[in-house]
Amino acid sequence: MSSMLEGLPNELFILIFTYLNNIDIIYSFYRLNHRFTSLIRTLDRIHIDFSTRPLSKTQLIYILNQLRSLNIHSIRISTRYSIDFISFFVGYLPPSQFTHLRSLAFQDADRTTIEKLIHNYPHLTYLSIESSTWRSIPRHCFPYFPNLTHCHLPTLSYFHHCYPQLTNLRLDHCTTDDLLHLNTIAPNLHSLTLTLQRTTTIPPAVHFPERLHTLKLILRSVLFTEFERLVKTNEHIETLIVSFSNTEHEVHCFDRYLFGDHWSSLNTHFNNLQFNIIVHQTSEAFSIEDLLSNFHWYNKRIHCQTLDDTNGYHIFSLPFIDELYRINCGTYDQSVFNNNDFHRVNHLHVTMTHYRTQEFLRISSKFAFQNVQILTVVGSSVSSDLVSFVGMLMDNSPLRTLELRLASSSNDSREFFNKLVFHMPIAIEMLTLNMISTRFLFDLLDNNARLLSHVKRLSCLVKNCDEFDSLILLLLEVFHEKSLIYLSISLENPSKSSNLISGWLLKTSYLKKARIKCSDRQCIIWI
Repeated sequence: MSSMLEGLPNELFILIFTYLNNIDIIYSFYRLNHRFTSLIRTLDRIHIDFSTRPLSKTQLIYILNQLRSLNIHSIRISTRYSIDFISFFVGYLPPSQFTHLRSLAFQDADRTTIEKLIHNYPHLTYLSIESSTWRSIPRHCFPYFPNLTHCHLPTLSYFHHCYPQLTNLRLDHCTTDDLLHLNTIAPNLHSLTLTLQRTTTIPPAVHFPERLHTLKLILRSVLFTEFERLVKTNEHIETLIVSFSNTEHEVHCFDRYLFGDHWSSLNTHFNNLQFNIIVHQTSEAFSIEDLLSNFHWYNKRIHCQTLDDTNGYHIFSLPFIDELYRINCGTYDQSVFNNNDFHRVNHLHVTMTHYRTQEFLRISSKFAFQNVQILTVVGSSVSSDLVSFVGMLMDNSPLRTLELRLASSSNDSREFFNKLVFHMPIAIEMLTLNMISTRFLFDLLDNNARLLSHVKRLSCLVKNCDEFDSLILLLLEVFHEKSLIYLSISLENPSKSSNLISGWLLKTSYLKKARIKCSDRQCIIWI
């Protein structure tokens, strides 16, 4: 077998490498022999992403050592799997090692690290910053990047100069000032993505750059009239993609988004109009037929999802199957599906409603979700069909992440949860639970502390500090038999203290060496 592989041409290996993660390529093939080392060194524009998988310190040091001799074009660094990763990375590899670096992305880096690194790479063409501490970064503190073409930032206020080369921009916390200065900072934008909050005041007239042809708006409780005024003043935009959601406190304002007649006039302004609707709650119970009838003039895809089960609906005009697929238990047309359509699905999201649930799951069970790694189950009703369907997925799909957001504490829901936990495949490393599911877990751990021995990452929601302490104690019992390296516990009701963990808990042997990050609503522990 080894001699057969050695006989394969380099072109075939390069093609195989395009299907592999570059970290895996470097760890498994680099320095394996002279041929593979030389082959990898010829690769151009190598992208390294440290946000996709956990690495041991030994693995990390080995990979960082190899990066010194490679043509690294793009790096994404993150604290997702280790709170110390970014500081370790910065300290281990000086900027002089990355003379060809043109793309740099941060996930949850602190202000000091961001300011230090970006000043060392003036030739970047792509810069991305996703950080919960974005407000601490001073205004106008970024240097000038003359070659910057693509940018993803919390806000535009970090820039001070004009960027005529910038063509693609995304702002996660767009402010009123950002809207006013878009033309000044980025006059030649082609594509723009903005997240607008309820607190963002939209000026009377906002004129986007004249070359802008694609605008994506992510609206968080923004009034429809404000949104309408914003887009109608920019008729040169060809494609408008709108994703909008409401909060339970502004349901009457949000309902205007659900009436198709409000959109029909906007449709004439754009060659391509696309929707994504996320509903927390509405003032009316819209049936799928009623909702679709509002958009009778629209012949493209409409995608709706809900975060509760009360007025739940998901709508698709297919064929459309992507990496994330949400099963709609309210409506279904068998004729538009083909078994092969589901091979690409990586994340399967199942929402249970009371309408035609059994029929839908029976039909869906005929399709093959061969590559599903993430399963999300939401809903208040549990049927034998759902149990069979999820069991089939666990037996036939390479699941690694399971998310359970059960809305009912009924015996059926409890039995469903218990069965999932007791028969959970050992390949599942990450488990995410809402409050009701966490309460079910309480009872199971109280009777069998050795459960979930294979789970490495656990995220839970509890009601108060007492439940927080109880869950920590249950998880620490026989902890040496568990694989847990990451624990996130959120509180429904905020704590009076910013440090949720009691002093006596910190003295336990398993938490003494842990890295802990707490606020009044959440505690994250890297063990």
